Amino acid sequence: MLMNHLKFFQALSLFAVSLLVGCSGGAADTPELSQVSGTVTLDGAPLTKASVTFQPQSGSSSVGMTDEAGHYELAYNKDTNGAVPGQHTVRISKMGEPGSPNDTEDQVPAKFNRDSKLTAEVKPGENTINFDLDSKAK
Repeated sequence: MLMNHLKFFQALSLFAVSLLVGCSGGAADTPELSQVSGTVTLDGAPLTKASVTFQPQSGSSSVGMTDEAGHYELAYNKDTNGAVPGQHTVRISKMGEPGSPNDTEDQVPAKFNRDSKLTAEVKPGENTINFDLDSKAK
């Protein structure tokens, strides 16, 4: 089961990197970026192994994965960390454990991903943007 778990996260990481690579044209095309990191909690506990996506109003998304403490850092592409300054729609998602009955179901309520109303403003420089998600709040 551990092997399946590792393969799942390797595949997920490869997918996220391929999305980032596919969306960027290279260093010459990289816009001015700001550094973004933070912590994600769900119902008061760190949300581990979750995908955090910042989608600007125009341009390429930035993506990060949370660690065991719920901490993330955004990457613009495989070589560059950061996000485009400005207003972003934020989507946070975590799939079930590989091989479990819910391995294809998002463990985060749709209001924080598919139907996300989460937003964040990325300012020039370094940004710490935390998300304290409450699954029961409307």
